[in-house]
Amino acid sequence: MESTALIITAIITGLIALWCFFIAVRQHMEKGMVFTNAWIYLPKAERAKMNPVKKKLEYRFARNVFFLIGVMFVILTLAIVLSVSWLFIVLNVLMVGLCIYAIVQWVLNERVYKALGIK
Repeated sequence: MESTALIITAIITGLIALWCFFIAVRQHMEKGMVFTNAWIYLPKAERAKMNPVKKKLEYRFARNVFFLIGVMFVILTLAIVLSVSWLFIVLNVLMVGLCIYAIVQWVLNERVYKALGIK
């Protein structure tokens, strides 16, 4: 790739990483909307009545996912800037880890919801 294209790509991936970290911090502070399907697909009237335990678990899940996505974009930025190909292996391992985390955490959250009688 041309050096100009590499610089532009690195800047874009760096900005995406910063945006993901910003969202992760907002989710950690439990401010704003929760970036999960459980929140996004709920009607506005239902969002106000969402169980606080469920909302807290959804915030935690979204925080962890966006933090890991931000880390992946930082690694991608470093791989582009430093032209180090082994960082792509680390990136792929993190992607697989994130998918496994998302599935396991979803199952655990569903068990908590079921135990507490939360719909």
